[in-house]
Amino acid sequence: MSIELTLLRQHRNLLLGQSDWTQAVDSPLSDSKKNEWKTYRQSLRDITKTASPKIIVDEPITSLDMSSVTWPSKP
Repeated sequence: MSIELTLLRQHRNLLLGQSDWTQAVDSPLSDSKKNEWKTYRQSLRDITKTASPKIIVDEPITSLDMSSVTWPSKP
């Protein structure tokens, strides 16, 4: 796996983790809002199939060029 995809997945997983609460049974969100978040989360999962991420190499750190990825908008 390329470093680009590894960094993309790491950030995607962070965003998924931050939105886990939206899908809990006891979430305070309405069903329609839960569905919006569900769609957002699916878009995050699909991003590895559609994105062409680039990296920024600034020795000794390599990071994801966030502007090279079109991230879905949070509901």
